[in-house]
Amino acid sequence: MKDDALHARRPGFDAGLLASCLLMAIALVGVWYGGNWQGGFLAGQAVSSYLPPVFWESLTTLGDARVQLALVLPFCLRYPRVFWALFLGALVAAAISRGLKVAFSLPRPAAVFDAAQITVIGAKLTAHSFPSGHTVSAFSFVVAWVALLGRRAAPLVLVALLAGFSRVAVGAHWPVDVLAGAMVGLLGGWLGLHLSKYFRWGLGVRAHWFLIVLSVIAVATLPFDGQGYPGSLPWRIVACLWGLGGFVAVYLLPLYKKGWRGINRDLAGLSAGSGEKAGKLAGESR
Repeated sequence: MKDDALHARRPGFDAGLLASCLLMAIALVGVWYGGNWQGGFLAGQAVSSYLPPVFWESLTTLGDARVQLALVLPFCLRYPRVFWALFLGALVAAAISRGLKVAFSLPRPAAVFDAAQITVIGAKLTAHSFPSGHTVSAFSFVVAWVALLGRRAAPLVLVALLAGFSRVAVGAHWPVDVLAGAMVGLLGGWLGLHLSKYFRWGLGVRAHWFLIVLSVIAVATLPFDGQGYPGSLPWRIVACLWGLGGFVAVYLLPLYKKGWRGINRDLAGLSAGSGEKAGKLAGESR
């Protein structure tokens, strides 16, 4: 399998990621006690006004987990460990995010400013601002890829940053929400990555197929549900076609040619040997 090195820690990966989370946490504490949690919002909106609303509508859907599944679906057999780590990271990050939203229950910009003061693109949201769930999802998505690809994953990190900023551009979140969302996403993705090394249920043949079926169903809904962003329809259609079309071309056609037993045997071998390989790789990287 192509992602055997996923758990071979790159020099400084864990330390760098956790240090980034710590710096974000310090910044959040400073903002909170400084009483400027609305700071930067109007400036961010002013910058975003140079690009058309449809751009921000499309970009903000990159924080939709269904779009992320569409992007990775054609590679679910080539990178099964990444596929499983992404699921775990998304679940952990979403749980943390939901807990914070309930605990803080801060108002969104549309509940604080008059309609004439800000630009709201898409659905008007007013409650549960902290943290930004789309940003959480976007940043949890990049962690496993950075662990596997290193600096080659830089474009994905840039996309996550833009997706986070888009939440300010569409008037859905404060910059501090985006900052917190990035921190939660990185932390959740990191925890999911490490959980995937010890909890290997998703690498079993049946579990793998179960996750694929869920992903296919989720991706197939993209053209029909824009989550309040109708202008993103062309992009959602492209993402859906990429995910489902790529899945058929890269996954199902080889499956047909190789046969069910061949593919399932590969997955069974991966599941059985993943713990040993991961342990060996982690040991070599120390």
